[in-house]
Amino acid sequence: MPPATSLTVRAGPWDVTRASPPVAVRAVPAIVLDRVAKGLRGARARTGMSEADVVAILERQGIPLSVAALRRAETTGAIPLALAACLADVYGTTADVLAGRRRDRQRLSLDDFPRE
Repeated sequence: MPPATSLTVRAGPWDVTRASPPVAVRAVPAIVLDRVAKGLRGARARTGMSEADVVAILERQGIPLSVAALRRAETTGAIPLALAACLADVYGTTADVLAGRRRDRQRLSLDDFPRE
């Protein structure tokens, strides 16, 4: 029987610099990416932090991110989920808020999704 270890130890540290996610960004509707970009910019603006402040906080936590990469995420809306979770912690919010979602938003019916 293998020794019991925590998932964190077995998984190792997060590598937020990994290549793009398995889902192609162009497969995500532009309106969704725009909503995420606005959510990212808005969350940082609400904290009053500069891009350099955010990068410095993440760096102290061992999460490598450049100002250019943060700016690109805030412009394009394309961001790895692990990085979104880290940014949500820095901003004191949730990944849903970063994605431009609000608590009062109702779940869509399956009939609202396009059929192929």
